[in-house]
Amino acid sequence: MVRPALLLALLIDTLGTGMFGPMVLLYFHLVADLPLAQVGALASAAAGVGLAVPLFAGQLADQLSPRTLVISGQLIQALGYCGFLVAREPVAVFGSFVLTTAGLRVFWSTYFTMISALPGVRERLFAVTGTVQAIGFGSGALIGGLLVASESPSVFRAALLVNVVSYVLAALLLTQVPMVHVPSGSRESGIRTLLHDRAFLGLIAVDAGFAVCSDALVVGLPIALKEGSMGHVGVLGPLLALNTLVIAAAQLMVARAIGGLSRVHALVLAGLIWSGWALLMAVLPRFDLLTSSLLLVGLVLVYTVAEMIHVPVANALAAEAAPQEHRGIYLAGFQYGFALAHVVVPGAFTALFAVGQALPWLVIGGLALVATAGAAALGRHLPAVAVQPAGQPVGAKYS
Repeated sequence: MVRPALLLALLIDTLGTGMFGPMVLLYFHLVADLPLAQVGALASAAAGVGLAVPLFAGQLADQLSPRTLVISGQLIQALGYCGFLVAREPVAVFGSFVLTTAGLRVFWSTYFTMISALPGVRERLFAVTGTVQAIGFGSGALIGGLLVASESPSVFRAALLVNVVSYVLAALLLTQVPMVHVPSGSRESGIRTLLHDRAFLGLIAVDAGFAVCSDALVVGLPIALKEGSMGHVGVLGPLLALNTLVIAAAQLMVARAIGGLSRVHALVLAGLIWSGWALLMAVLPRFDLLTSSLLLVGLVLVYTVAEMIHVPVANALAAEAAPQEHRGIYLAGFQYGFALAHVVVPGAFTALFAVGQALPWLVIGGLALVATAGAAALGRHLPAVAVQPAGQPVGAKYS
C-alpha cells in the first residue's frame, strides 16, 4: 500500500507545478515589469541548469536515503517560491527559477526510488501515483488558468504563499514516513556502473521516444487547434480535462487489465497504440472542423490508453532492472528521457508544424514505431525478473 503521506506530497508537488506552469511568465511580467521574452529566456536557462541535478540527486539517494532527497526537493521548491515573492531584478528572478527547477528535479529524480522501496506490485504502486499525478496536474492547471484570467498580482502572491506553505507541510508529513536505508557497501561508482550498462542506457533511450509521444498531446494539440485546422479551439480545455479525468478514473483498471503481459509486451502495446494515434492525428485536417472536433474526442481517449499503459510499466521496468545498490542513480538517469522530451518537443513540434500540419504527427508516429521496436529488442538483454516479474506468471492479475 502506498502511504497517504507519499501520495499527499506527490499531489502537492503536481498541483503546484500544474498551477504555476500557465501563470509564472505572466506573474513576473506583471509584478516585476519584465518583458515576457526576457522572463521566458530566464526560465529556459534555469531549466537547462536543472538538467544537471538528477544524477547528483540520484547519487545522494543511494548514499543517504531517497526520503531525505524527496523532502529536500520539497523544501528547495518552497524556498524558490519564496524568492518569487520578492524577486524583481533579472538576476533574482533567474535565481528563483533555478531553485524551483532544481527542487522539482530533485523531487522527481528520487520520488520513484522511494516508491520502489515499498512492498507490493510495482505496476500497482506506479499506477496509484499516476492517478494522483493526473489529479494534481489537472487541478493545478485549472487553478492556474483561473489565476491567469484574473491578471491580479495580489491574487498571484496569495497563491504563491499558499504554495510555499503546502510544500513545507508536505515535507513535514514525509518525515513521518519510515524509510530505512541500508547501505550496500559497494564502492563502485553508481554513475560509472550506469554508463557501462548498455541495456539500461538503451531503456532510457527507448523511453525517451515514448516520452516524446507522451508530451505530444499537451504541447502539440494547442498549436494544432490554434494555428491549424484540426478542430475548434474551444474543445482544447474539455479535451485536456477528459485526459485527466480518464487517467484518474481508469489508471488502476488498466494496470489490472494488462497484468497478464510481460512489461516489454505492455510497452510494445503502448507504442503501437501511440503510433496509430499519431497517424490518425495527421489526417484530421482532411475533415471539416465539426467532424475533426468530434473525432478528437475518440483520439484523446486512444492516446490516454497508451499513456496509462506506459507510465506504470516503464517505471516498474526501470526500477526492477536497476541494481539495488545503485537504484537511486539508475532511476535518476531514467528521468532524463522525460526531461529531454520536455526540452525537445516544443521546438521540434513547432518547427515541423511550420513545414506542414501533418508532418509532426507523422514524425511522432514513426518515432513511436522505432521506440516500440527498441523495446522489443531490449527485452532479451534486460534482467528476466524485470521483464517478467517472479511470482507474476502470465495470466496473473493485480489485486
